[in-house]
Order: sequence, then structure tokens, then C-alpha cells
Amino acid sequence: MKTSKILILLFTLSFPVILYLFLRSYGVNKYELPIFFDDTQKLLCRNPAADLELLYLFPAKSSDSIPFRQALSADYKVIHFPDIEYVEIQSLKNELSRVLNTLSDISIHTVTLIPLEADDMDNIGMNEFITKDAAYTYRYDSQVKDELIHCVFAFPTNEWNGRHPSEEIIPVEETLILLDQNNQIRGYYNGFKTKEVDRLILEMSVLLSNQ
Repeated sequence: MKTSKILILLFTLSFPVILYLFLRSYGVNKYELPIFFDDTQKLLCRNPAADLELLYLFPAKSSDSIPFRQALSADYKVIHFPDIEYVEIQSLKNELSRVLNTLSDISIHTVTLIPLEADDMDNIGMNEFITKDAAYTYRYDSQVKDELIHCVFAFPTNEWNGRHPSEEIIPVEETLILLDQNNQIRGYYNGFKTKEVDRLILEMSVLLSNQ
């Protein structure tokens, strides 16, 4: 009787260890991030076949424009359209700096929402939003604002009326968008919330681990 109790106790104690070793050896633990709008058809997009080659940006401290696709040539990146006059903008800069300090294989692309007037074209330079090697700042022509926000990146705004696949609403100036090496959208995050930025870092790590 005592022997049987000892055997039962040993089995009970060892079972979790055996199960863990089995799963480590034969189990598959792989989490895949979704691809948003992988069919390229966005409900609010006025031009579903929009070509990034036809959209141009103006890098900071430069009066020469470059194609949008060239600006997004890095493998993994976060793009955002902040309001640089927003009172709490420093907290966003701090969170983005934390992303760059944590992840070495990612870049930050800031596209300002300040429209460009025709008489500003000869004096277009501006300071970098974040002063780090993997951070880039651009300005855009106001004529392409709607196309960039609603079509190319499909920000999760109120205009979707709950139909956006991210299942949440985030103000444009607070939204961070994670893009993979093919410029496919892999996540939307609120850059003013530490927990959301933590999620971005985690999911970016998942993308890197699944390469």
C-alpha cells in the first residue's frame, strides 16, 4: 500500500516535467501576426490601386523629394503621422526612442501632418523628430493627406464605423503602424500608451523570430 502511494506521488510530481519535455521536443509554438488588408482593398480608399511610386515625401533638412516607397525601403519599420504641436508630444518621442533602444532591426519613420504651401518649397527643411540613426523625418504635400491616411495606411479612425480590422479606434496623431519587409501592415498601436508600445515591441520580436 505504501509503495503504491509513493509511485502515485512520484508520477504526479513528474508528470508536468514529462509533459513540458514532450512539448519542447515535439510541439510547435509559433505565433503569426496577421497581415492587415492583404488584399490591398481598403474600404475608405478612393484609389485601391494607389502606387507608392506616385507619392513623394520631403526628407528633413532637404528640398529634394523622394518616392514614398524609397523612404520605406528598410526591412521592418514603424511609421506614424504625429501632430508635432501636440502638448504631450515628448512622451511619444520617449516611447519611440525606447523602441529603437530595444530593437536593433527596426526604423522609425515620422511623417508630419504640416501641409506644405507652394511658397514654402524653397525653404522646406525641418529638424528630425527623433535624433537617432534609425529615425527619419519627412513632410508631405497636403494634397496626398487623405490618400496616405485612408488608403495607403488605412488608419483606424472613426470613419470606419467599427469595420476596421484592428477593432479599435486610435486618433491619427497617436497611431503607430508596424510594417514588415514587404511594407505590409502588421499592427496598429497607440504610441502614447506604454502598454501598447510594449505590445509593439513584443510583436516586432515575434516577426523577427519567425524569419
